[in-house]
Amino acid sequence: MRTSNYRGSRRRRRRRRRSNLPQLVFCVVILLGMVAGLYFGGVIGKRGERTPPNNQEEPANTQNTENAQNTENAENTGTPDNAENTEPLPPEVTPVQPDDYPPIHLEGEEQQYDAVYRIGDTGFEMYTYVPSTAEKYASAVNKAADDLKGKAKVYAITVPLSSGITLPDEKKGGIFGNQKGAEEEITSMLDDNVKVIPLYETLMHHRDEYIYYRTDHHWTALGAYYGYRDFCQAKGITPHELSDYWKEEFPGFLGSFYRDTDKNETMGANPDVLEAYHPVSKNASLDFTDYSGQTIHWKVIFDVSNYDADMKYNAFVAGDNPYTIITNPDVTDDSSCVVVKESFGNALVPFLVDHYSTIYMLDYRYWDGNLQSFVKNNGVQDVIFINNLSAIRSSYLIGKLLGIV
Repeated sequence: MRTSNYRGSRRRRRRRRRSNLPQLVFCVVILLGMVAGLYFGGVIGKRGERTPPNNQEEPANTQNTENAQNTENAENTGTPDNAENTEPLPPEVTPVQPDDYPPIHLEGEEQQYDAVYRIGDTGFEMYTYVPSTAEKYASAVNKAADDLKGKAKVYAITVPLSSGITLPDEKKGGIFGNQKGAEEEITSMLDDNVKVIPLYETLMHHRDEYIYYRTDHHWTALGAYYGYRDFCQAKGITPHELSDYWKEEFPGFLGSFYRDTDKNETMGANPDVLEAYHPVSKNASLDFTDYSGQTIHWKVIFDVSNYDADMKYNAFVAGDNPYTIITNPDVTDDSSCVVVKESFGNALVPFLVDHYSTIYMLDYRYWDGNLQSFVKNNGVQDVIFINNLSAIRSSYLIGKLLGIV
């Protein structure tokens, strides 16, 4: 029908070409106007901006939804002081696949608190990457490596949070951040003279094991053991097998997540079991200097059976103290290291005891000396920075770290 009509109109135009020409021009102008209207104000929108079809609205900008507030989590985490500079990394594009990593699916009531998200009896810390503090952290480690070049090797161990590793697959990203991307960004800023030990991939391959506590923000001794193995690989030494250690268990641990969820009943009904692995050497001894300056003799792994439920993490290296020294007479090569740490380092150090004659632990949150001078004066060969991702985003903590380098 369209063909016959078109041809008919064509024959009429031939008979009355002059009389219909103004009308034809008028129709063409109208048609061009309609096309222009559609292009600049309709389907395409202003300045080439796409207009959603069928009158659907654009989704709201969700870039800042990851900037969740984060209260102080135990002694070393909290809301970034420069939260206005937070910049969430893109969410993980590829979801966790069972063929790549063990899958995790948790069930139970879900509730969000100030800085913690609870699923049943398990807590997870919300996380946002902060570029400005990450850059300052990298500059502190790089400065130490530059100043100690030719005198000591510098290692940097970055520990993801449980929300980046053991979070259920369905919850990954969002308010828990892209912790793999954060680790990669931090690693990229460290100089070549820093031996970087990123742990995301290692821990993801063990994510279905008991490598983080459910009621506390720390990693377990087992999680720290996997970090220790990666350190040994970077250093070129042979790690001990788990079967070489004597494991001691302390049940009834209810940590920071339990506190931050208002002592949730579901968590309280299923406390964590703190497992600690004693060094292979039986002769290692520990002395720490407390906040008052008093020096106290202690054990690398202490019996915390009678400690309060929230204090059992102090089983490792006497807890958090400004300065700690561990000596092992069974290692006779005069080797030594300095561990510059926050509380995540406590669970790692017991595994290092069998590889050094002397280990110095400096908790930069409380120790106020100069790291480079300390290393040079004591003839230390290795400097090991260990920090979790939440500590690295805190401007207060990174300011403390900058203060000792």
